[in-house]
Amino acid sequence: MNRADTMALERPSPADYARRVLAIVGVIVLHLAVYYTVTRVNSNRPPAALNDPSIPLDDKIPLLGWTWVFYWAAYPYLTLGAALIVAAMREADYKRAIQAFIVITFVGGGIQLLYPVAAPWTSEAHAMQTRMHESAFTRPYACLPSMHVAYSVITGFMGAMIARSVGLRWFHILLAAGIAVSTLTLKEHYVADAVAGILLGLGGGLWWWRGAVVRTGKEAISAA
Repeated sequence: MNRADTMALERPSPADYARRVLAIVGVIVLHLAVYYTVTRVNSNRPPAALNDPSIPLDDKIPLLGWTWVFYWAAYPYLTLGAALIVAAMREADYKRAIQAFIVITFVGGGIQLLYPVAAPWTSEAHAMQTRMHESAFTRPYACLPSMHVAYSVITGFMGAMIARSVGLRWFHILLAAGIAVSTLTLKEHYVADAVAGILLGLGGGLWWWRGAVVRTGKEAISAA
């Protein structure tokens, strides 16, 4: 039995699909609210209050402007992609997935407030990154963990777990990995930020997966 069979995927009605899409939109709005709060609080801290999580490996990672393609791929992946992923889940699993997204949002924001870090932005950044840096909304003070990485990892994990083909499973895995690496090659984050984001995303994904597997086991026992 493969992962998709274990998850007992379903095809929701148009109304259910719309409701699930709205739930993802709600998570996005929540993330933006948490990001805004964290960056404004941290930007008003004195420089001495900001931590430096850099390690020698950070300096050895080259600046690769072309990897902005992966970095920006996160936005459609974490909106449209996430909506398609949760739409294929059973009702209970979909609800747990939304809960997982909400939990990592608050946990990530809490850590960013408790351990404030300024992002390692560079003046040599690719034009796509520079446009984002110059936005009035964007500030480099929501750094550790990288929520860009955390959301990509949890979405990729869920997508891989419910994928019905090996090719699709690897698509989710490689895209999440590419997004994570791009945060380093674009100097958007330190290695520590990315690692923390991976752990946070995997933690949320495993919590969701454990609930789905346990629920499936109980259903199998009940049906026996």
